[in-house]
Amino acid sequence: MVAAFEDGKLKFLAGEEKSREAVLALPLSRLLLKMVKVREGEDPVAAAAPVLAAMSPYPDEPLTVSCEEVQPQVYIAAALPESATEDIAAALDAAKVEITAIDALVFGEIRALWDELGAEGRKLVLLRGVEGVSLLVLDGGVPVAIRALDGNSDLKREVFLSLLEAEDFGGVKPLSEIVVRGEVDVSALERLAPVRRLAARGDILDGALKGIRDRAAEAGTLNVLPESWRQMLEDSRFKRKLCRGLAVAGAVWALAMATLLGVPAAYGWMTDYQKGLSKAHQREYRQVVQMRDKVKLVRKYSDHARGALEIMKAVSDRLPQGIELNSWNFKREEGVRVSGEGTGNEAIYRFKDNMAEMAEEDGQEPIFPTVSLKGPSAVKGGKYKFDLDCTYETEDE
Repeated sequence: MVAAFEDGKLKFLAGEEKSREAVLALPLSRLLLKMVKVREGEDPVAAAAPVLAAMSPYPDEPLTVSCEEVQPQVYIAAALPESATEDIAAALDAAKVEITAIDALVFGEIRALWDELGAEGRKLVLLRGVEGVSLLVLDGGVPVAIRALDGNSDLKREVFLSLLEAEDFGGVKPLSEIVVRGEVDVSALERLAPVRRLAARGDILDGALKGIRDRAAEAGTLNVLPESWRQMLEDSRFKRKLCRGLAVAGAVWALAMATLLGVPAAYGWMTDYQKGLSKAHQREYRQVVQMRDKVKLVRKYSDHARGALEIMKAVSDRLPQGIELNSWNFKREEGVRVSGEGTGNEAIYRFKDNMAEMAEEDGQEPIFPTVSLKGPSAVKGGKYKFDLDCTYETEDE
């Protein structure tokens, strides 16, 4: 069984028989993913692990890295931070589904669109999904650059970075065409290559999930299932086998005891047996509760959602063209103050609006309720100086 997790919901392949175990497909925005090139004889997982760790928003968390070879000595490396999977785990628990492997949904989409994409030349592929845009550069159908774009990404900048990455992994080649599926504004890219839009199809998710099912049957494909999830899967399988064995053994034994000693004796033995199991389960339960409390405590003090690096990245992502920052002052409990210069007032006010609109993940409340701009004031060289204060408290507070 295969399933996809998009927009906070589990979606299963239509018409497929339900089972306890499934292969899960996730959008690119959920994964840490990077193309890596290794030397001959070098372990790709060992080479990719520090690269992905540097990208992770949870630097203290160990990653389970998976690599898929696309060319000799060129791999797609990916990992899934376990700290970012709470909503996924909750949805799986609600559906009573256990995961045997986790893959990137975009690779199933590529398989579903293979006949329409074609395998000639270097192509830039932009696929609109529920949680953003998947950007791929394909050389003869082989990925040489992959990245996920959200609503705040500069499409032109990301495309140029991907083309540079493609040249690094696949050499210098002309871009033959740009293939687009879904609502993606590519007007800024039309000079790079001809644009071809794929017709909208309602069954694209089912096609992608079929591609993921086929990939799961092949050796060497990505599987970013965290190590703790693997262990839980093995334990669950063992317990199911043990329960089936105990059920059969218990039935045979109960029948024999009922035959030899009668129903009262068999009933007394079964009662004692269940009491022993209950005591064992109580000890295990206490251990699980203690471990869960420790994990909650560690996660509480490892929250980097409003750390300096996360806020610096958010500010950098919202920096308009023509703005240059000169100073940065971050206080975790208060907010951030930045100072800089701009080539025009319009860019400075747009930067202020971008910071004021920056919201939490649910998109409901702004991260900085109060954003105050001091300036702009003209300085030498035709530039304008400004100071921007972004605080976690409202003006009333």
